[in-house]
Amino acid sequence: MQMTNLDTKAKFYKSLSEAIRLKIIAYILKKDKCTCICELSKLLKKDQSVIFRHIIILKKTGILSTKKEGKYLMCCVKNKNKIKRILEG
Repeated sequence: MQMTNLDTKAKFYKSLSEAIRLKIIAYILKKDKCTCICELSKLLKKDQSVIFRHIIILKKTGILSTKKEGKYLMCCVKNKNKIKRILEG
């Protein structure tokens, strides 16, 4: 087993260690469509800048992707089935 693979897995699971990140993922999965950071901000009662910092962490580990729609930054879960299995397991 290569150490880089283990390092990647550790970073992945570490990104799931914050409750707010799990809430972000769960909400997007429940909606089953991309969600604006402004909507997540209202739902979680946190500033958009706080939500954005958590989104960046989830994006770096490949859990989320983002796309601009006009002035809005939309967040989508990548590989939904894999993430659902991990969260349910």
